[in-house]
Parts: sequence; structure tokens; C-alpha cells
Amino acid sequence: MIPDDERAALEALTFHPAVTPDDVWRPSPYDVPELHERVVAEILRGVARARTDDTSRPLGVAMQGRAGSGKTHLLGAVRERIQQDGGYFFLVNMVSGRTFWSSVALAMVEGMGRESGGWDTQLRKFLRRLTSQLGIPAEVRDAVSGTEPLTREHLDTFVRALRTHHREVGRDCQDTVRALVLHGSHEFDDQDIGYAHLISEPGDPARRAEWGLTHGVRPPQQVVQDISRLMALTLDPTVIAVDQLDTLFAQTSTSMFDPRAELDEAHATAFGPIADGLLTLRDVTRRTLLVVSCLPDTWELLTRSAPTSVADRFRVSLLPDRIPTPQIGQAIVAKRLAAVFTERRFAPPHPTWPISPDAFADAPNLTPRALLRRVDRHVAWCRDADEVTLLDRFVDGGGPPVAPPPGLAGTADLRPLDERFARLVAAAEVRPALEHRTEDEHLPPLLAAGLAAWIAEQAPTGATYKHDPPPGRKPALHGRLIEVLDEATENEAHWCFRGIAHPNAIATIARVRAACTMAGLDRQYPQRRLVLLRNGPWPTGKRTSEVLAEFDAAGGLRCAVAEADLRVFAALRELAREPDATFQEWLVARRPASGTTLLGTVLGDPAPACPADGNGPVTPVSRDADGPVAGTADAAGPGHDDAPVAGSAGDGRVAGAAAIRLGNTTDGQPFSVDLESLRRHTVVFAGSGSGKTVLIRRLVEECARQGVSSIVLDPNNDLARLGDAWPQPPVGWGPGDDERARDYLDHTEVVVWTPRVTAGRPLSFQPLPDFSPVRDSPDEFDQAIRSAVEALAPRAGVDRPTRLAQQGKAVLTEALLAYARTDLVGLPAFTEFLADLPDGVSRLARADKLALDLAETLKAAMVTDPLFGGAGAPADPGLLLTPTPGRRARVSVVSFVGLTSDQERQSFVNQLQMALFAWVRRHPAGDRPLGGLFVMDEAQTLAPSTGNTACTASSIALASQARKYGLGLVFATQAPKGLHNQISGNATTQFFGLLNAPAQIDAARQLAEAKGGRLPDIGLLNSGQFYVAGEGFPFVKVDTPLCLTHHPKAPLTPEEVVRRAG
Repeated sequence: MIPDDERAALEALTFHPAVTPDDVWRPSPYDVPELHERVVAEILRGVARARTDDTSRPLGVAMQGRAGSGKTHLLGAVRERIQQDGGYFFLVNMVSGRTFWSSVALAMVEGMGRESGGWDTQLRKFLRRLTSQLGIPAEVRDAVSGTEPLTREHLDTFVRALRTHHREVGRDCQDTVRALVLHGSHEFDDQDIGYAHLISEPGDPARRAEWGLTHGVRPPQQVVQDISRLMALTLDPTVIAVDQLDTLFAQTSTSMFDPRAELDEAHATAFGPIADGLLTLRDVTRRTLLVVSCLPDTWELLTRSAPTSVADRFRVSLLPDRIPTPQIGQAIVAKRLAAVFTERRFAPPHPTWPISPDAFADAPNLTPRALLRRVDRHVAWCRDADEVTLLDRFVDGGGPPVAPPPGLAGTADLRPLDERFARLVAAAEVRPALEHRTEDEHLPPLLAAGLAAWIAEQAPTGATYKHDPPPGRKPALHGRLIEVLDEATENEAHWCFRGIAHPNAIATIARVRAACTMAGLDRQYPQRRLVLLRNGPWPTGKRTSEVLAEFDAAGGLRCAVAEADLRVFAALRELAREPDATFQEWLVARRPASGTTLLGTVLGDPAPACPADGNGPVTPVSRDADGPVAGTADAAGPGHDDAPVAGSAGDGRVAGAAAIRLGNTTDGQPFSVDLESLRRHTVVFAGSGSGKTVLIRRLVEECARQGVSSIVLDPNNDLARLGDAWPQPPVGWGPGDDERARDYLDHTEVVVWTPRVTAGRPLSFQPLPDFSPVRDSPDEFDQAIRSAVEALAPRAGVDRPTRLAQQGKAVLTEALLAYARTDLVGLPAFTEFLADLPDGVSRLARADKLALDLAETLKAAMVTDPLFGGAGAPADPGLLLTPTPGRRARVSVVSFVGLTSDQERQSFVNQLQMALFAWVRRHPAGDRPLGGLFVMDEAQTLAPSTGNTACTASSIALASQARKYGLGLVFATQAPKGLHNQISGNATTQFFGLLNAPAQIDAARQLAEAKGGRLPDIGLLNSGQFYVAGEGFPFVKVDTPLCLTHHPKAPLTPEEVVRRAG
């Protein structure tokens, strides 16, 4: 049993390794300068140049690092350093390209309200320093800086002095400086006047005139420039950091991103304004350094979106992928523990207790986030097991079991917490959170407490959530819940909250606008949601009604918030201040935050209720009649993805689908791979005799048993037997494999396809659908026509921007519109229709000649590529991946027996991959761990490391983008360095098997060393033995099992493959 002092210390430990943007503003006692010292030094050099020269503009810093490498934490450390040295810091969460300047302006206005070292706020620091230069009386300085009541005379005196000492800046920026002073005033109504001007809202013209502001509204870009020019007068530098670009990139990627291809419309629309805005922002600001924090892929996209070279204006600085040394890893953990232990006055046996110092030898294999997660899991195990065990390894299974011993968890008496909670609810005073003068101060901490508890209640779901800490003064948002959808791409879903109790229409409009900008509310990005909280009626003026109608149309939700809910949040905040040892268990069992009307309505109920523990349920705390009002958006909660799954690749929901067993480690421990981790792709490096094919087959078979369908490319005729039973149980099977084989064969449909072989089961790419089912639906008909035009235009040679090509594309479109209304079907019939174009089909004078040219060009394409519009089933991924009723999964083996040359194979795979991505984008996996599997054997022939093939670009793009939609890729090759590095680099799970050639052995060892591992006997492995590394674990040697289906030594002959397909 853990002693009381140790238990109290462990209970007080909380780890939040995935920080939110607002954590940048919180003082961090956890900073380890050595972790990112090179990048910080680069930023500080730029700050020094900004400090000493008002005319030059230092190169910005593009800070790149993988997820979990500490980018946001580094920004927090930079902020502390900049503010300690007297500078200013602003954080821009870029949520939309179209609101670039509004986002920057709002970030600067909000940032002015943040604390700054010994000063109350950055705004007060700025005004104090500026007024000290102007020779104005002390009482005017005090009033202008917000420490004494402000009058119009004070403000006029200040502005006259500013215009006298800084004539040009004072003249150009006088409205903005007046607004900044009003924004920092004691009076709430005066604050609203300044705030409206700073976010480019007209406000009340009469009140503006009372304070000397002119009639015109300053656009956001001008507000940003004004603030920067004014702050530069204090001779102190400014850092503007831009974050959250990765989330925008992930949410915008509706098509594959190929680094060598032209930008698609979605990327260009989203990132063009951001790239242009960053360049302009650098030009219009003074004494300012720009810092952009993002993933490398995002930066690549951003640089290609800019009208001029971004590389000339930014210096790229890379964060290390892993913790550099064991000592730095030990310091990261020691500082986290010391902050809590010191507060608790607990003296641990050693600084990293309950982690052994020896464990940090594994730190260089991990990111900072992964390291802290392992510490968190171990601390949780110790608490649940009521036993402290030192963790001596972070990897290789060196710690205690993941689950606590049975019988220890879920047995605590929760009734004392029930009683204390009820008393706190009854005593809570929450009215200030519902008053417009005090909501900015009192509502955010209540929402933060409620969201923190709600997150804790979702522990059984395994989903990753986080929330913004309470914001600064005069925030645009009062709370934000974040669900991490894909950590690798930093894709997130946001639920933002803003209370608006103000009775004044102008003030209400300003708050709604600011909240929409900060939340990034846009129908184009459904992952970003905004909830406005108000109990009384909304102002009814015309302008207010228009703004609210726009809000509703953009997907916003308007809700009442019951006092009962806020009392629950207040009670939870008090319980969390000094948490009881059973607090976490109590939250999961009682789920008080999920039981509130507000969070129950907005977020739904993702976590299942825990079974009763015999202590009796807690009385429901709030179910008032106040529900959602007025808004038109559905309040879809986290984990309730309403994306279509029709035609999905199996259901992926079979019980026990969390992991698939792939053998045992060489020391006898079971080895499994999380099904969801296969989304992040797999690569197998192994030569002849290694058991590579058997491993691929077992992987496909086990995924099928979990309801996941596969498309398997078979270049060597050794995968077409995936539907054959063993004649008799083989010697290499383990216990239970006979039942597994029976389960696989009984519930899996294996289909062999033979492109270009009509005697088998041919596949072809049919660019023209049957239009008859959509003729009566104008929208679907129009979409089908546009899709067909885009598919045919490249083959017809009319996809270029020339005048003749554009005319040809117009005729192609008109001809398709007419052809789609006939009873004809298919591409051959369409070419004949084009060759003899009926009168009146086109409005172009040369339509007949253009149509004839189109027909001949398409016929030539059909001759040179028989797969284009040829005979056979259409290569529809939905057909390849969807099992027939009664089957759990489909395995589509695509044989290359009819594709004799590498060029034919590469062309076919390119078209298949493009079709596959388009399909999986329309049918994402949603909440299933894995939506489908695409297996490529001999992958080095498709995407080689040197030179380009017809399918190199689509392979790279698919590898970098498919994971977010739930499609897992498996690449297998005998040549480790023969596969394109962007393929292997995008594969999280890597298998290394027997290799024979010295050059291949050296190449494999180099790849392993890059992941922090060693392959000492890679040339001596037995068949079926592999070194495996993946996310969260280093290299481990595994004995993989034999496949469940018949795999003799000799592959099938081409004739045998065709017979199976037929």
C-alpha cells in the first residue's frame, strides 16, 4: 500500500503533454533550455536586430518540427524571454486564410490584454512607456495608462503630445491610439468603443465622436500597421508568432498534396491569402520579428502558395525529432515533478521518482510528448495499483503492466465526494458569470473547470481531448474544447464558447464578430464550431439580426446556459483545486460535467456510463428546460462523426478490434500492432527467404478478421491464394490458428482481378458513368457532368489554359450534356457521338471540327491505353473494398499477369491510386480505427528512390494524405534504399527482415539508425523473424506467425491466376 504522503504527491501529478495555444501565455516552470537552444538562439538574434534598427526588417523564422516535438512549448519559452527583456509578444492562431488580417488584428488586441512580467498587461506597459516620452502631466499619464479614470481632456492632451513628438505616426494613427487607450479604460462602455474600432466594427458613431474618433472605420490591416508603428515608438521589439497552420492544412486537404504538382483549388484558396499576408505583414510592421510554427509539409505548401519567394524572407529552423540526450529527457521529467512535489512539500527519494534514472537511456527514442505520456501512464498505474514500482525502461516493456491488478480499481467509496460535491453546488455563487460587466472575468474559469472535468470523464473512450486555459482580459472566446483527430498532422476539432450578456446591440455585434473570427467559424471547415451563450433575448435591430443570421448560416449554435450548470462547474473547480485521491474515479463514475444541460446538448455523450459501484448514483445536478435556441446548426458532439460510410471497406467494428496479434518477441512476450496505428502506414524491408510474403498475407488476413477490407497488388503471383485453405494444418501454426483460419475463410470474400486479361476478371477505368440515375436531380447531374469533364479533359488534350484548349473543353462539356440525356452509355459511344455532333448541341462556330478532333484524340487514348474505357469491371475502389452481404471483409487481389511491362503497371497503379484517394475522401473511416488497407509489394518499382515513374507522385501524395481518412498503406520491398524516402518516411511501423546483399544490409542499418535502433544480425535472421519499430516503441525482434491461407513454395502460374479470377 502506498504511504499517504506518496499517494498525495502522485494524486497531485497531472501531465498535459499536448499543450494548447493559450498555454503559451502561462508561466512554465518546466522549460528545459537545452532542448531547443539552437532555435531559440535563432529567434533571439532576430529580436536583437528588430530592437536595434527601426528601418530594416529581420528575416522571419520558420520553426518546423514534427508533432510532439515541442513547438508550442518553445513559443511559450520565447514569450517569457521576450517579455522579460521588455519586448512585446503576440500569438496569432490562424484559422482561415480569408480572415488573415482580422485574425492578426484580433490577436494583437487580445494580446494587449495579456500579462507582461511585472506589468499588469502589455497594453499598460506600452502606454506607460509611450507617455513617459511625451512630457505630459502625471495625472494624464495615469489616466491614459488605465490606472485612473479617463476624461476626453486627458485623451486629447495625450494625442496632442503624441502628434507633437511623433508627427507622422501621431497623425496617421490617432484614431487607433485613442481606441487603445479606451480599450484599457476602467469604464466598460468606454472599453466597448475602443474594442469595436480595433476589430474594425463601426460601433456607435455618437460615442466615437464623444472621444474624438473620426467617422471612418479602420480596416484590419491598417489597425495592425498602426499598432506596430505605435509600439515601435517605445524602442522595444515585438514578436508575432503564427500558429495553428497545421490544423488548417489538415482540414483543407480535400485532395492529395503532391509537392511537385500544381496546387489544387482548396489549398490555393486557403493558403494563398496566408502566404501573401505573411509577406505583407513583415513589410508593414516595425521592429517586429515574425515566427511561423508548423510541420514541414505545411511550410512547403505555404511557400508554394506565395506570389513571391517566402524563402527570401524567412529562415528555416528545424526542431529535433527526438529528445537529443538522456540528460535532457531526465531534466524534462524532473522539472515537471519538482514543481508539484515542492508545492506539496514532498521530498522524493530522487528527482525523477517514480521513474528510475536508468529509464532515461531510452529518451532519445522519444519526442518530449511521448516521454511525458509514458510517465503519466506509469504514475496512473502506480495510483490504481496502490503500489509504487520504479519504471526502469520507457520502451521494450520495462515497466509494470498497462492495467492495474484486478480488484483494485473501481472499489473506492465515492459517497464522501458525492456529499462534498452537493454542498459545493448548493453554495456556489455564479451570477457574475451571467452579467455583461463581469462575464469576461467569471465565465472563462467556470467553463474551463467544466471542460476539464468533461475530458476526464471521457477516459474510457481513449480519445484525446484538451481545453484552453482561462484567457486574458477582454477575450474573444470564453472557452474552447479541442479533440485531437490526428496527432501526426495536428488535425483537430474545436468547440468554442462565448457568453454574450450585453444588452447593447452594437456591443453584441462586436462580440459576435470577434468570436467568429477567433473560432474560425466557416461552413467550409465543419471541424470548427462556435456556441454563443445567452439567457435573455437577443437585440432585435436590423444589423443585429443580419449578423446573427450570418452566424447561424455559418453553422453556429446559440444556447442558453443554466445557473445550475454553472454551479456544477464551480463545484468542480473547487474539487480540482485540491483533488481527493478518488477524484478521477469519481468523475468517470458520476460524470457530473456530462450531465449538465449545456455540455450534454453541445458535446453529446461519447463516454459510456460506468457501471454502478454499489455506492449509489449522484443526484442529477442540472437538466433545466433551457435548451438550444434559434441556431440552425446541429450540435454534433465529439466522436459523433456524421461522415458517410456507405460502401465502406468492411465495418471495422468487430469486438476486440483494438489490435492484431503478429507473433511473439524473441523473449516470449506477445507482440501486437494497434489497428489504428496502421493508418500511419507500414513498410517491410526484407529479401528473398525472409518470410516477407507470409507476413504481408498474415497482416491482410488479421485485418480482414477485424472487418477491414484490402486491395492487394500482386506482381509475383504469390498473393492470389489468399482465399485458399491449407490442405492440412501446417507445422508452423500456433495455438488457435486453426480457428482463426476458419473464421477468416468463412467471413472473408477474396476476389482476384486481372487488368487487361479478359479471360479472367478484367478491370478498366471508365471515365463516363451511366447518367440515367441522376438525370432527374439537377445538382447530382451537374456534378456528374463536371466530374466526367475533368476525367476526359487530360486525355482529350483540352486541360491546358490555351485559347484552343479552352474552346475544346467547352465543346466537350456541351457534348456531354447532350450525350448524357440520350440512352447511349460508355466512352466508345461518346466518341462516335462527338465524331458526328448533332446540330444545336454547341454554341461555338467551330464546334463540329473541335468535336471531331476530340473524338479522334480520345480514340487514340483508348488504343494506346486499353485500360482507358476498355472492357471489364470499372476500377471502382468501392467495388474493390466492399464485401457482399453476409461477409465481413473483401480482399481484392489485383494481379499483374496482364500488365507485362513496368510502364503498364505504373500507369495502372497511378490511376488506381488517384481513384482510391478520391473514394476514401468521400468515405472516410470516421470513428473506425481503420477504414481499409492498400498493399504494394515490390514497391520500389512503383516509387523508386531515384527518377520518377508514372505513379511516383500519386504514391507519395497518398502516403502523406491517406492517413487522415483512415486508409492504411503497406509497402514491401527487397531494396531498403530503392524505395523513395518520402514513402518510408511516412510509414510509422517498420519491419526489417533477412537481407542478403551487403549493400542492402548497410542500407537497412542506416535506416534503422535514423530511428534510433540497431540491426546487429540483419543478415542472419531466420525466415519469419523481423525487427519491428513503431510509434511509441523502439526496435524489438519478433517471430511472426505463419499465414492462415495456403502458401506453398512455388507461386501460381499466369494461367492458374487467370483461372482463379474467371
